[in-house]
Amino acid sequence: MDKNRPFETIDTYISTAFLDILLLGPKSSESAASECYSDNEIKRDQNHREAELLKEPSTNNRPVPAVVETETEYGADVAMGPCCCSKRHVTFVWATLECLFFTGVIFGWVWLTVTLRRDAYFLDLCNVSLSEDISRDLTKNEVLKDSLRKDRPKCRTTTTTVAPGEVEYRLPFNGTQYFCDEQEDRLDLMYVVIIIVRNFLILPVGIFLDKYGTTRTRLLTVLTFVMGTLMMTFSSAAFPWLLIPALSLVSLAGLVLLITNLQVANLFGEHRYTVMATFIGAYHACSVIMTCMKATNDLGVGTQTSFMFLTIAIVPILVSTIAFLPKSRIPWPLPATYGNNHVLNGHGRSKNSRDSRNREDFAAFKNVACSSLFAWSLVWFGILYLGECFYDENFRLVFTRLGVDKEYINTEYLRLYSGLKLLGLAVAPALGYVLDWRRSYNPPRIQHMYRSLMLMVLSCILALLNSLLPLIPSLPFQIAGFVLQTVERVAVLVAVVSFLSHVHFPIEHFGKYIGCHYLVASLSGLVGFAFQYLIHHHMNSNPFYVHLILLVLLVISCGHPINIWYHCRQGLIHDASQSDYGVEITPQEKLVPDLDSPSTA
Repeated sequence: MDKNRPFETIDTYISTAFLDILLLGPKSSESAASECYSDNEIKRDQNHREAELLKEPSTNNRPVPAVVETETEYGADVAMGPCCCSKRHVTFVWATLECLFFTGVIFGWVWLTVTLRRDAYFLDLCNVSLSEDISRDLTKNEVLKDSLRKDRPKCRTTTTTVAPGEVEYRLPFNGTQYFCDEQEDRLDLMYVVIIIVRNFLILPVGIFLDKYGTTRTRLLTVLTFVMGTLMMTFSSAAFPWLLIPALSLVSLAGLVLLITNLQVANLFGEHRYTVMATFIGAYHACSVIMTCMKATNDLGVGTQTSFMFLTIAIVPILVSTIAFLPKSRIPWPLPATYGNNHVLNGHGRSKNSRDSRNREDFAAFKNVACSSLFAWSLVWFGILYLGECFYDENFRLVFTRLGVDKEYINTEYLRLYSGLKLLGLAVAPALGYVLDWRRSYNPPRIQHMYRSLMLMVLSCILALLNSLLPLIPSLPFQIAGFVLQTVERVAVLVAVVSFLSHVHFPIEHFGKYIGCHYLVASLSGLVGFAFQYLIHHHMNSNPFYVHLILLVLLVISCGHPINIWYHCRQGLIHDASQSDYGVEITPQEKLVPDLDSPSTA
């Protein structure tokens, strides 16, 4: 190892030493990346000379062409050697597996509730009399209190006699599982609360990410993940309230891992959105980990033991944090000097320079947050997320009104709906490929926004269909709604990420952008509570009028795609990396290229 290399902090020293071991040589991560991108300047110079040869001879005072746009394809001119290609591909595979197994654990809630019922979580809400202990945490001959809701059917099995040896382990006993409507309602309520808490906490974590960078954020995420899994190991039927903080922390850590992994797509140039969409598809298919937990639970492995085993997930997370991801962030557009032996923050700015412009950065974020594009994006995402929450909360109600037995809903349809989320692995990359498909004469920034517009229109159409299908009293239509719901959720998140990662928005505030959207999503979850109260207390469990309200809101949300189309037509989409930290410029100035800038060479 070279003793003359400067190190800023101890975490930088550890990261560089770890990279030296992986690369089997004394080269630091910055120097290795510098070799991978060493041909960028040569490529730019060649492109510039070719462009000059095509031009007519001009005088020294060359005129600036008006209303002519010549932009470089973002990422298309990045030359990567074999070293960089292998490393970025390993990073992609590692991040995909990380998203598949650790980011969306909460999406396997359907399978987790099966094990929670076996462990007698919230069984005290049911009207059951047991002759023996049903759990390690419950006393013998305990008579469980009556349910508060007298108008609904009680437990499926009212009384049973079980051998002490079998009772000591967990439910079900000799094939019988005990559950009731009140227990289901409490578990569903906890799921909604967990999602709301997670969405609310994304904004402060996003602010932390923008200020302190990727490494510190992921280390904080590891701590959060460990705290959540350890809380799950201490939860039981006697302490069921631990589920809320435990699973909130686990789901929060998973979503933050996804957000930090999205920057890996910046290394893939013209395939950037395909890589992003692949991560999102793996995130939605993460219910596979809960499926494995349920399978091991059938073999006798406890839920607490499974979550204790899940704690070892910090090992691959730490490896990717130290070995593959940068300390700050991977910038976009990827500069030609990316990877040189200096600290990169944003678009090649040093740390001292970044600290000296904190006020300008806040002004840039304020300018973006007050823009019509960002405001309409919040409204659009909040309304579509409200429709998704409403569907999940009224899933059983729709099938019950069709005459399906509630037990059959839990054992068949709900698990089918959860299993179909694996379609995200195939749907998401296809949507990303559409975003990367370039067959237009428009400038790249306009073209990319048009692709995001197409995906948002598709999301609106799917949301309208998913709001209409529950009104049709047909079981095949409801099963078809499972597929549409899966595609819609993937399309919405891919559309939001592609929109917020566009060059129109300064990438230095990407964490705040995502955090604001999920803050609105948490508010949508609270509105969903109000809808549930109206349905069960004032509408006789008939959600027809609430569906009409959602349809009206979805029509209003179509204003976001219309607003994007207007900005594209008027040439109001610009490159934030070429402007002065979000300062507004006129459309005429946006259309005039800077011939002295290396980005136009």
